[in-house]
Amino acid sequence: MKRFFLTVVAIISCGHIFGQSYQIGHVSMTLIDSSRQNRAVPCEIYYPADAAGDNVSFSKILKGKVPAISFGHGFVMKWDAYQNIWEAVVPNGYIVAFPTSESSFSPSHEELGKDLSFILKKLLVLGNTPGSIFYNKVDTMNCVMGHSMGGGSAFIAAGNDPGIKAIATLSAAETKPSAIAAAKNIKVPALVFAGLNDCITPAKTNQLPMYDGLSSKSKHYIGIKGGSHCLMADKSFTCSFGEGTCKPKPEITREEQHAIINKYLIPWLNYHLKHSDADGASFDKALKTDSAIIYQ
Repeated sequence: MKRFFLTVVAIISCGHIFGQSYQIGHVSMTLIDSSRQNRAVPCEIYYPADAAGDNVSFSKILKGKVPAISFGHGFVMKWDAYQNIWEAVVPNGYIVAFPTSESSFSPSHEELGKDLSFILKKLLVLGNTPGSIFYNKVDTMNCVMGHSMGGGSAFIAAGNDPGIKAIATLSAAETKPSAIAAAKNIKVPALVFAGLNDCITPAKTNQLPMYDGLSSKSKHYIGIKGGSHCLMADKSFTCSFGEGTCKPKPEITREEQHAIINKYLIPWLNYHLKHSDADGASFDKALKTDSAIIYQ
């Protein structure tokens, strides 16, 4: 019931239907980066399909190629904590890949950033490889995303890879090397979400300095009133444990926060990666009338 509610709210709140809705296919892959001493990058990849399931065929109804998104996880968080992301994004015609690397208590933010960048390049290669599940399905338009540590790593990725076309982050955390410093090298469209009740990575010391540092001509900061760090994702014991030790507490529900994210993320992606002017107009209109957020 929760998933149905989120999908309906995400569609209705933007004022129109985003188009064909696809089922969700899933495949587990380990990609090898030869440029980093054959580093293994295990991934969980979700994609549009005509029937939901593991290792199913890419959608035959879908015509043409679709944009790819790589998404970085939070500190000691698993990829399956982001079911809310792939269930919102994939049905709208996107590939979303989650690296499961750097999930230990001593992760390398820089390596995770490189993994996010590498995945986008590798998906393009797979899109040109006969026999691949992604053959002839991967567009050159792409986006790097992430939550918390993964959001900071997304800044590192976008700051170092001119092939990345857009960046969107959820409660991005400052990293080593610095995500804030990396922002100045980013010129692509950027969408920065913050929870105004985030006591783990407060906007004042994390997302706002990143947003301010961006060199992007098109950049948006959205602060979710009453929103928290962990409500950006689905339930995660490790995230909730950390959030339980600090204040302020969230003042909205997880479902409400997800609906707000979807309300802006989907049309923003559609505008920047699929060139949909209608979605761009919907995004702008929603910003100006939404009392649940503040924005820049």
